[in-house]
Amino acid sequence: MLPMKPLPLLDGLIAPADLRRMTPAELKQLAVEIRHRIKETVSANGGHLSSNLGTVELTLALHRVFDFTSDRLLWDVGHQAYPHKLVTGRAKDFASNRTKGGLSGFPDPKESPFDLAKVGHSSTGISTAVGVAEAVRRLGQRRHTVVVVGDGALTGGMAFEGLINAGQLKSNLIVVLNDNGNFIDAPVGSLHTHLDRIRTGRMYNHVRQRFMSALKGSLLGLSLDRIAEHIELAAHKAISPGYIFEDLGLRYFGPVDGHDLAATEVMLRRIAGLSETGSGGPVLIHVVTKKGGGWEPSQADPLTFHGPKGFHLETGVFTPKSPGRTYSQVFAETLGELAAADNRVVAITAAMPSGTGLKAFGTAFPDRMYDVGICEQHSFAFAEGLALAGQLPVLAHYSTFAQRGFDQLFQEVVVQRDLGIVLALDRAGLVGEDGETHQGLYDISWSRCLPGLVLMAPKDGEELSAMLRWSHAERQKPGRAAGYVVRYPRETVPELAWATTTPIALGKAEVLRQGNGGSDLMIWAYGAMVRTAWLALEELGPRAAGVTLVNARFAKPIDAGLLAALATKHRHVLTIEDHALPGGFGSAFIEQAGDLGLALNVTRLGVRDELVAHATRDQQLADHGLDVKGVAFAIANQIAQLADPLRFPGAAG
Repeated sequence: MLPMKPLPLLDGLIAPADLRRMTPAELKQLAVEIRHRIKETVSANGGHLSSNLGTVELTLALHRVFDFTSDRLLWDVGHQAYPHKLVTGRAKDFASNRTKGGLSGFPDPKESPFDLAKVGHSSTGISTAVGVAEAVRRLGQRRHTVVVVGDGALTGGMAFEGLINAGQLKSNLIVVLNDNGNFIDAPVGSLHTHLDRIRTGRMYNHVRQRFMSALKGSLLGLSLDRIAEHIELAAHKAISPGYIFEDLGLRYFGPVDGHDLAATEVMLRRIAGLSETGSGGPVLIHVVTKKGGGWEPSQADPLTFHGPKGFHLETGVFTPKSPGRTYSQVFAETLGELAAADNRVVAITAAMPSGTGLKAFGTAFPDRMYDVGICEQHSFAFAEGLALAGQLPVLAHYSTFAQRGFDQLFQEVVVQRDLGIVLALDRAGLVGEDGETHQGLYDISWSRCLPGLVLMAPKDGEELSAMLRWSHAERQKPGRAAGYVVRYPRETVPELAWATTTPIALGKAEVLRQGNGGSDLMIWAYGAMVRTAWLALEELGPRAAGVTLVNARFAKPIDAGLLAALATKHRHVLTIEDHALPGGFGSAFIEQAGDLGLALNVTRLGVRDELVAHATRDQQLADHGLDVKGVAFAIANQIAQLADPLRFPGAAG
């Protein structure tokens, strides 16, 4: 584990209850120590920085006001929860954050009882919290349920679905909106602060209830009641930026400076006390924070420091990265070239312009790049509309996030039959330190079951570019597909001298290496695993001279003609993919072989049917036998079985 600078207050913190005994001066120093521990850990291990630096005082206030051994706390965007981890008994282990066997980069109930749920995706926390609050009500318990949302989570439609349900159920729920991006403009002046002080006070709520009850009991109670409600609503909308939440059934309070610990704590205590006066129901408190939390490099450039690694703790200067183009860069460069030649090409992403490479595209073509926010579902329907009206949309999503739009992929793309939408799936396969919630291990299985989709994966950057160009040309022809799906990993493109490279054609694989006839084994590798298989065969040298290597290129359709031809000389097959084995490329291969009536012995290499925890991508590949060493071992084992059928019964087929 990394050596950590001794931090007396943080290192001595045993439980959140200790925070309630600290003086204001100690709390201020603790905030400094928390920020230092986050910076030194993220600098070495990577992770989310600017968002976490902005939630320090808010976290301290939450744990001082509420007792989360009894109350319930959920974090919607989990990458705001590092301060929470540090004050809930994990400070001494925080140096292991995002490393194999260490702490997760997101809340995780396996680590601490203070983490109620495992989270990693945005806009889901309110819905979960509504369910928790309803269960608390049904059990007759007296607990507060608090959910912290932010980092654009309210751009996601599911967040509003949760708010609507909370308003309908009148849930005893506290939603803390961590506004670190000016999602709602803050009002100017002291009037709003004064009114909030009144509205959260015991006297105000007591008088309000008595007044409304008196009106309802009068002869004109119904009409006066309505008049009073309309007057109150009209006055409130005139001065409050939060009326949209009030219309959904939540009482709105704020904004409050989330870096002012005392002010935030006072507001939280007043809101917590509302339930004691009988003024329950869902409440939203608007807390304004700044990403970077006072550290100038991160505050000045929160995007660069959103998920950084390898920077100087004081200056924020980054250590130079090793050279090499990434698949994301190749995608963006090729798309830019296509867009320069055809003004119908438009690009869409869901809050990931930098990660997908589209930031540069947006600079070059600002009116043709659409960041729709954390709204993957909307992005598919938006692409549908663009295509129906004659544009040529390209959707760029991380694989893990694209699965959020599965229904829309079917209804708004597949059912339309021939829109020809291109879907680029970045971060496909094993993604490393972000762990279980972010692995791109399921896109083959959830997309190949849908008719009208073509599934591809390149072996290198040149092939990715060729697949994008081919897809762009194909979708302008009669009989085009509903969609063209291209998946590629989170890594630099390999620079290898392949024996051959053939043009892209629908459903056509290529033989990269033809065995010399001394073996009955052929390998069908998909996407990033082609490079791994190639290097594994080189490592085995003459022992693998008889093995044929196929770059599959397509998971749908699979090259049935080549498969049938090669099956006459190869009865044993090893499929290799960086995808979950259930429903993946290997499964598609077996189905195709069965449809052709081929009697092949197929062994599949891929990711086991289990959740994959955080570690480096290389470590994850090795754990699943998908690194060069593991693949070489699997190939050697297959060769040994074929060479000694008596020792391995059934190996001869």
